[in-house]
Amino acid sequence: MAKKYSCKNCGAELYFDPKSGKLHCDYCGSDYDPSEYDWKPDEGATDQTIPQAGAEGAAGAADAGDAKATDDSVSTDDLVVYKCPNCGAEVITSKKTVATTCVYCNRAITLEGNVQGDFRPDWVLPFEKERSEVVSAYQKLCKKSVLTPRLFTRESQTAKIKGMYVPYWLFSFEGRAMLNVRAENIRTFVRGDEEITEVSRYMIDEEGEAQFDRIPTDAMKEMDNTMMDSIEPFDFSKLKPFNPAYLAGFYTQRWDDDQPANEPRAKARAKEQLSAEVMSHVGPYGTKVIQSEQYQWSDQKVEQVMIPVWMMYTEYKGKKYVFGMNGQTGKMMGEIPKDPMRILKIALGTFLGTQVLFMLIRLLEVLL
Repeated sequence: MAKKYSCKNCGAELYFDPKSGKLHCDYCGSDYDPSEYDWKPDEGATDQTIPQAGAEGAAGAADAGDAKATDDSVSTDDLVVYKCPNCGAEVITSKKTVATTCVYCNRAITLEGNVQGDFRPDWVLPFEKERSEVVSAYQKLCKKSVLTPRLFTRESQTAKIKGMYVPYWLFSFEGRAMLNVRAENIRTFVRGDEEITEVSRYMIDEEGEAQFDRIPTDAMKEMDNTMMDSIEPFDFSKLKPFNPAYLAGFYTQRWDDDQPANEPRAKARAKEQLSAEVMSHVGPYGTKVIQSEQYQWSDQKVEQVMIPVWMMYTEYKGKKYVFGMNGQTGKMMGEIPKDPMRILKIALGTFLGTQVLFMLIRLLEVLL
């Protein structure tokens, strides 16, 4: 029978604490390494589960929708995959969670049913940045401009910031590039009364190879790839063998963008780096243009990892805005909109304040 992570000292529910890197008990202050709560993926269903998403995952909005379990599956009886009825995102949470909030559209939803199957990431990269650090960074970002709409500075807005694990594929392989390059040097000089331009052209074949380790690509269709790339890099030396204990207290997303779909993206990134490296060895020519290129890839290895990200979704004037932070390094992504009307409102407020002040001064002069 599944059970939640409980404190061995007082029995209270435990949540992963990014600051200590351990499961923490808010009641008695005890800390436990996640490895103390064994997870045995090869045995099918386990006797451990992820606790429900905590206070920030509770919901009771009147417009809550019913979310149904999808036909896709997870590795153990303790996890359930549900689909948000509003935006269609698939999210992993505890089987016992009965209400939560969609990280993409922030709608309250209720869950029903559960599925079983194959959800077994190889690694997890634990959170290191706490929620308080994310809120502080977000507030500083908002204060950078007086044109920031008030909606974005309200406490109700920062309450939407959620910690979530995003699934990533990590691609490792050896790459070899064979380039045919047209190079050109142009020299201008004067001979007698004539200005002469001499153009020298060369065709050069150059090869190079490199080893690429753990190129990350996010495995969520809902995520904007460019935006997710912007919060890199990640320190993969801190990877931990996957254990659901690290997910305690956070939202966890199930991948819906498979490995074959992401492979070209990883190789495109490797190709760009490899091409630049080979071109650097072509020589000191004035111009260098690739005429043809071939790439070979070998010894490929693919791993799946859960990456920590803090995210906040907001809709303003019909446009979607996403603020995010790398849960390991603190690198931020996203944008805060500007409202030109704020200048008018500030000017009007200043004018009215000044008029009130003048009236008070005049009243005092009359009374005195």
